[in-house]
Amino acid sequence: MAARASSVGIGAVGSPPPCGKGVWVGGAVGTGARGFTPSATPPRQGEESRSSRPEVQRLRLTLTATLAAASLAASPAALAQDATSLASCPPRQPILRVAGVMTEEFSPHPVETRFASTHYSRLYLTPLFGADPWEERVDVKFGLAESWTYLPGAKGLDIKLRKGLTYNNGEPITAKDVAFSIKLFSSKFADDQISSALKGIGVEAQVIDDHTLRIEFAKGSVTFAEEFSTLVFPLYVTSQTHHSNGDISQEAVDKFKASPLAAGPYKVAAREAQRFITLEAARKDPLLGCPTYERIEIRHLPEMGTRMAQFRSGALDIIAGNRDLIAQAKSAGASIFDKPANNHIGLYMFQTHVDTKRIIARKRFAHREGVRKAAAHAIDHKLLAETIWKSTGVEPWGCTWPPATEIARSHPLYEKSCGTPYPYDPAKAKQLMAEAGHGASKPPIKLVYWGNYPEEPALAEAMQPMLAAVGFDVAVEKIDRVEYNRRIRNNGYVNQILFFGPGPRITSLSGSYFAYAPPLGPANDMDVQDAMARASGAVTIEDYKAATADIAKYGFERAYSPGFFAAGSIYFVKKGIPDWGLKRSVGRGPINLVPLVTRQ
Repeated sequence: MAARASSVGIGAVGSPPPCGKGVWVGGAVGTGARGFTPSATPPRQGEESRSSRPEVQRLRLTLTATLAAASLAASPAALAQDATSLASCPPRQPILRVAGVMTEEFSPHPVETRFASTHYSRLYLTPLFGADPWEERVDVKFGLAESWTYLPGAKGLDIKLRKGLTYNNGEPITAKDVAFSIKLFSSKFADDQISSALKGIGVEAQVIDDHTLRIEFAKGSVTFAEEFSTLVFPLYVTSQTHHSNGDISQEAVDKFKASPLAAGPYKVAAREAQRFITLEAARKDPLLGCPTYERIEIRHLPEMGTRMAQFRSGALDIIAGNRDLIAQAKSAGASIFDKPANNHIGLYMFQTHVDTKRIIARKRFAHREGVRKAAAHAIDHKLLAETIWKSTGVEPWGCTWPPATEIARSHPLYEKSCGTPYPYDPAKAKQLMAEAGHGASKPPIKLVYWGNYPEEPALAEAMQPMLAAVGFDVAVEKIDRVEYNRRIRNNGYVNQILFFGPGPRITSLSGSYFAYAPPLGPANDMDVQDAMARASGAVTIEDYKAATADIAKYGFERAYSPGFFAAGSIYFVKKGIPDWGLKRSVGRGPINLVPLVTRQ
């Protein structure tokens, strides 16, 4: 799979037109209306004042109401809201219902979105750096940043923001909101991947004026715009005022969630963590255009049988499919669409640096390189590809991270490191186990998953006997998202193997901070940490590619994340829904819906 180059173009959104001049009308300033002036001469005694006559009073009331409305309509917020009115959009279809394996918070709060949340979060949030609707490249026409220029040594960016963009309540989006959002995404309330990446780069924002800011880096960061675009891990912009006037606390986060402020063609109407999110059409968006559905329902339904039954009954329109059921879906009139390289199938062995002397009843063995390599050689990945994935949409790839879609793939060391998986060799695996001191003993290890793609349970069941055959005492454990996060914080992944199938990205820095930096990565491997520092501080694209290639080399050669193959995701789509270009996406989300649910 060839890496796709990103490109940037310039787009613009005009500012609201200026208000008309005020006209003195009966003691008030009106806009563009003919004035009415009452008589300055007092009435004679016994004579009714003309201004008190019923017809005059009615005229005065009418004029007052008209002028008030005109004054309101002339305000910048009202002008912005008028330009985004749904009345100017074509008629919408009533509902789109989507279901898959989506262990999401489904939160209206930007910092509670994840790298895999873009399929719904982009529909109600505005990113600093946008991508085209098909998620093929960074494109300034679809983000708040209208243009940017790198500082010398790629140690920062001067950014011009697009004028005229607003939140859904009509309030303008400004540079101070961007600066606040960077602090918010760097806080403990954000996902570890984006907060760790921002801290690692050393990001500081300086507001120049309402539509200009400078972002400075401690070193360099030549891929900053790509890394924090909607292709990878979007930095969504949040209103500082609406977020408790800039407060960053649990109370402020909860208050925002209780009364969220959207900035997109849809708004959050209802949601429940790890169950569903419901979006409703909100406005004609200046960037994405008109919503094409009145309502969108996205559900986490981990059981394939449940999804298929509801799809066949007409209760769902798009579902994450299973290769075993393609023929059945086609017989029901469904179209089959796919998103290439959506999951990189392989192993993660985390927290190899943790000192287990203080952990009662746990002996550390996965810190040994030979044991990790034994696990990689134990897996018959060709058999897995044939039996579970039906050899459909599968490309061999030797790294679970970094991915096959990285721009660094053009670097010869990157392809050399990740192009070929560890060969299936149970004899070699047993030899490595014996050399590590586990010839007779069977070290206990857990295969841990929590539901990230439809094939995950079958993969766990298939790998268990393969690992057992070379000398591991293997247990399979399914956990939930809360327990997953708890184990990260409490060194809970010692001697455990994860295989959650990370997705494609054109740049992998945020994901590398997750996989190779503390608290999960090998903190005591200085080669890995040096490569991480060079990638995050790269001054040129070639520097970045070389450092990322080194990360790939160490991840593969030292078996921190030995991979098997990149696999596409399969979707069953109801008859009548057109092909919206899902195959074109190199974005991180599981399914790109933007071209289907918006219209320019």
